[in-house]
Amino acid sequence: MMIEKTEQQEIRDLLIEHMKTLTYPMDSWLEDKVSKCDLYQLFREGNVAGYTGLIKETIHFFYVKKEQYRYAAQMLEQTIEELGVERVFVMTQDPLISALVAEWDYEKEKVGCWFIDSGIVERQETLVDHAVFRPATPEDDPLIHEICGNFFDDSIGTIFVLEDRGEFLGAGIVEPSQFLPGLASIGMFANPAFRRKGVAKRILLCLKDWVYENGMIPSAGCWYYNTLSRWSLESAGMIATSIGFEAILKGKEKPPVRTGNPPGELVDW
Repeated sequence: MMIEKTEQQEIRDLLIEHMKTLTYPMDSWLEDKVSKCDLYQLFREGNVAGYTGLIKETIHFFYVKKEQYRYAAQMLEQTIEELGVERVFVMTQDPLISALVAEWDYEKEKVGCWFIDSGIVERQETLVDHAVFRPATPEDDPLIHEICGNFFDDSIGTIFVLEDRGEFLGAGIVEPSQFLPGLASIGMFANPAFRRKGVAKRILLCLKDWVYENGMIPSAGCWYYNTLSRWSLESAGMIATSIGFEAILKGKEKPPVRTGNPPGELVDW
């Protein structure tokens, strides 16, 4: 196998091909990681076999074309050796990397979880149902930055605010997928002064409605340990379908040649 540095535009079709193999969609945070990666094409016998994306010594994306699946394990092992990889970021909605990393010994650091809409909301009502949900204007920017900090910085999407009689309750965002038309990430930030009133839930429900009305399907994500966001997403009908973690590699077992069922028969091969 040959590993060759490349640019995002050169492998855009390969990136899209990879994303279509995922059991559930990536959110905007995961998509943004692509542009932060050093990208490499993987070649076998002169043909493009896949790609990988690294940030420092961590593989964040690894994909092998279906016709090359037989060689995927050795391709990952060679990539780890040649590029000095110490960690692999695993999205459990990616069946290939999940299976490949399962063969390695590693320590696990949980990173995030990703959600899709279940279509079921047990209770629609909140204490802020009367509040106004609307697109943000430039005049809202100072207050958004004051309350939300850098939460929306560098985001590419449509920002909304939820307000009640001049009080800023929170803000939300919709970010259409950069790669797959028809998908959109939703996110929100609730003003800490108005917690436990259903602000986050109300924003998320409104964002979902806006996404569907505009012909898209919502997804979302959050840090694994952000329990408040997880509860809010779940209350708005979103369900966690994928967990992300970093596998800190310890090595790979080299089992002897064996046949039969456990304990098996060692074979002189």
